[in-house]
Amino acid sequence: MKARVPVIDWSADHVEICIRLGKQLGQNKIRRKLFDAVYGYGSKPRSKKQLMDAAGLNASHRQQAQNELNALASHGLITVTDNDGSVDDGSRHLYSKDPGVRAHRKEIVKFADKPALAKTVSTKRNPASTIVVKTITRSALRRKKVLNVLYSTASPDSDRPLRVDAEMRHVQDAVRGSRLRDNIALQYRPAADLTSIMDGLNDFTPGIVHFSGHGNGDGIEVDNAKVRRPKGKVVTFDLLAKAVAAVDKPPQVIVLNSCHSAGAKKAFLPPALAVVAMGDSISDIAATAFAARFYAAIAAGQSLKAAFDQGVVAVTAVSLGEAATPQLILADGVNAAKVVLV
Repeated sequence: MKARVPVIDWSADHVEICIRLGKQLGQNKIRRKLFDAVYGYGSKPRSKKQLMDAAGLNASHRQQAQNELNALASHGLITVTDNDGSVDDGSRHLYSKDPGVRAHRKEIVKFADKPALAKTVSTKRNPASTIVVKTITRSALRRKKVLNVLYSTASPDSDRPLRVDAEMRHVQDAVRGSRLRDNIALQYRPAADLTSIMDGLNDFTPGIVHFSGHGNGDGIEVDNAKVRRPKGKVVTFDLLAKAVAAVDKPPQVIVLNSCHSAGAKKAFLPPALAVVAMGDSISDIAATAFAARFYAAIAAGQSLKAAFDQGVVAVTAVSLGEAATPQLILADGVNAAKVVLV
């Protein structure tokens, strides 16, 4: 039976959580040695005896080591479970890494080493640093360029349904809450096929062409748009790239939010400046988290690099094992940090 494990919502405000955990980690030498031992090499849970050996602690530190392990577990810095017999040294409990803490370990340790640093960092609950608010007038917004996003989705396979409709809902909500929401237009095309994508290219001259749905290393699976007998068809990346390039003003960015879409590699480059793709299979929850955060950042006026990085953070928060799946592929000479689409 699993023992006491605090629930920490890393997606709420990870900086504030890192500050709090850094304060709880503190600078106690034995606590820090045990914390470093838990997050050292290896992934298997270990007993107190094993961790004391790894931390260089002798038998005289036994009770203090137990106290510090209890403190680390109670604050959510490590996880504790009952010994299921996997460690045969008479220990009652085993201790292991917490996935969220492992992902943010360096930041937590930074705040533990420098407690005063926390006072200079703004969080939702403690806006410590001075924030300069710049008023954006309607006339200034009108002068900014409007970004059209051709947002195509398809999920024709009833045996492998995708929540692309829910993904679109999250993206719409994210854009609606952004400061430059009037300067980004989501042109939604469900049950998409190659024809609807080409029509969208003609109708909207999009700066971003987005596709969400099933895919493989060769292409994307589009929809025949039939009600009674829906069926998918794979459009190769080469063919899709030719369609995207066959307009007077091609899109700057291609987003392929589908499994193994990094197989596109540089098929779209040029004329596109960049391709956002997935290097492996990706779950619905991770794909949705990435898309919502990516477009929220784009609609806030952030650069392409910042938007991609924020999307990766969102994926990490909901599915640590998929953090490396999104990939940003750039055309030669393109600096993503200087590409601002809104």
